Amino acid sequence: MIKRILSVACVGLASQSVFADDWRIFTRAESFSYSEANPVTAFIDFLIGPAPDDGELAFSRNVIESGVGFKNVEFSIIHRNDYNLYFSQGAAQFAYLNKNRQNIPLGQRYDVDVWANQYQMTGGKFGFTLPFGKTVDVHVAYSHLYASEAVSGYLGKDPNGEGGYISMIERQDGGRTVKALDGDLHTDYFFTDDPLFRNRVDAPTGQGYAVDIGFTWQISERMKLKVMGYDVAGEIRWKDMHHIVADATSENFVTDESGVVSVVPNFSGTQTREDFTQDLTERTSIDLTYRRNQLVFGYSHDRMSRSEFNRVSAGYLWGDDAKWGFHLAADVGTAAVEMRLGMPVGDLFFIIDDPDVDHAHTLGFGWNLNYRF
Repeated sequence: MIKRILSVACVGLASQSVFADDWRIFTRAESFSYSEANPVTAFIDFLIGPAPDDGELAFSRNVIESGVGFKNVEFSIIHRNDYNLYFSQGAAQFAYLNKNRQNIPLGQRYDVDVWANQYQMTGGKFGFTLPFGKTVDVHVAYSHLYASEAVSGYLGKDPNGEGGYISMIERQDGGRTVKALDGDLHTDYFFTDDPLFRNRVDAPTGQGYAVDIGFTWQISERMKLKVMGYDVAGEIRWKDMHHIVADATSENFVTDESGVVSVVPNFSGTQTREDFTQDLTERTSIDLTYRRNQLVFGYSHDRMSRSEFNRVSAGYLWGDDAKWGFHLAADVGTAAVEMRLGMPVGDLFFIIDDPDVDHAHTLGFGWNLNYRF
C-alpha cells in the first residue's frame, strides 16, 4: 500500500525506489552482564553456585527496542533493565556461605559494604542524525521513560563510619554454648520491592528521561571512528517512594532450619515515603574500524558501571557488496570472546569468557536488524 501511494505521488518507478529505500523497520537488543566475583549465572541465581573469586562489582545492562525510521530520523519503543552492584569482598564471601548453606567460620569478621542501583523502565525514544560536512555525522537520541521497579541504596557502616560487619560467634544460652551471629549493619535505601526486610508495599511509578549523544567520523576511505555516550544526561523521578533507614544488630539476625541467615522485619529505624531522584548509569563506547578489501580490523572501548572493556577484532566480508561477514573479537582484560555475524539485514552477536556458561563471568548477546521498504 505504501509503495502504491508513493508511485502515484512521485510519478515513476525511479522516484518510488528512492523514497522506499528511506523507510525501515528495525529491532535492536543488547544484554551484557559482568560479575567479578561470582559467575553471571550465580549472580542471577542469588549467589547459588561456586565460591566467589576476588572482585567488588557485578552489573547487568539489558535493553530492547523496536521502531520505524525514515531517512535520518527514528522513533522506537524501548524497554530497559539495568542492575549495578558494588560490594566488599567480605560481603561477597558471607553471602556465598549463607546462600549455599556452607559452614561460617567462627570468629571470622566479614566487613560489609554494599551499594546497589537497579531500575526497570519502558518508554518512547526519538533519535536523529545530523550530517556535518561529508565525513562527520552527529547522533542524538532522547528517551521518555516510565519506571516500574527500582532499588537504590546502601548497606554497611553507619553515617559515623561505625559498624558494617557480621560474624559467627559462640555465646552462652541457658548453660549451653551455641553458635550465634554478631553484627552491626546500617542501611539506607529506596525501593519498590523490599530486598532486605521483605515488606510488602504498593509500588509507585517513576517518570524520567535519558539522552544519548555521539558522532561517526569517516577518517578516510578505509578508517571509521564512532563515539557514543549513553545516558549522558538522565534520571528517574519517583514520587512518594518507599524509603528505609535502619540498623540491624545481633537481635535482628535469625537462622532457619536449613541454616540460612536472614534479617527479621523488626528493626531499629524508620520507613517513610519520600520523593526521590534516581540517577542512571552512564556508558561510553569508542569503536575504530579499518577495512582493506574483504578484511576488517577493529578496536573498541566500553566503559560502563565503573568497568572498562577493551576488545581487538578481525573480520572477513563476502557476498554481493560484502553484506555478509564474520567478526571475532577478544577482550584483553577479561579474555572474553565475541562472535558477530553480519547479514544483509543487520547483525547478531554473542559474548562469553568461558565455554561452560555456568562458570562465565562475562556473558552477552544481542542483535541489530533492519528491514527496508
